Amino acid sequence: MPRNYTRKTSWGQTPLAEMESAAAEVMQGKKSLRKAGRDRNIDKTTLQRFIKKKEKGEVKSVAWGAVAEAKRIFTDAMEEELAKHLKQLADQFHGLAPVKCRGLAFEYAERNNIPVPTNWTEKQCAGRLGCARDDMILETRKSGRDPSLL
Repeated sequence: MPRNYTRKTSWGQTPLAEMESAAAEVMQGKKSLRKAGRDRNIDKTTLQRFIKKKEKGEVKSVAWGAVAEAKRIFTDAMEEELAKHLKQLADQFHGLAPVKCRGLAFEYAERNNIPVPTNWTEKQCAGRLGCARDDMILETRKSGRDPSLL
């Protein structure tokens, strides 16, 4: 049976631009917090929390994108370099297993003194060890991203 998740709520779907404009109206005193939230279908507590983060300068994105960004290990340039290296190795050795790719990603992080999660250090491998055909690989293939980064 395929694993196609169907989202059932619209929570966390408010675009950043819409949150920014609602926050700007509240901060400039044009509208109250409740009125700005009601006009844009944003919960007042969510808008208030966003405004506090905006005042501190902590806003990069909304919803789960901020969590994913905070837990990110490699930069885009590092991911591209690692992907290029993995492709070269795959061409030389007629492919690489996902577990081997994760091991190489751990070595890359270790040699470049990049802080990694403790489970990477314990297992000497990046990501989820032992689950070669897990959801991460399936989602990567669906999204069109390069599966050699796993």
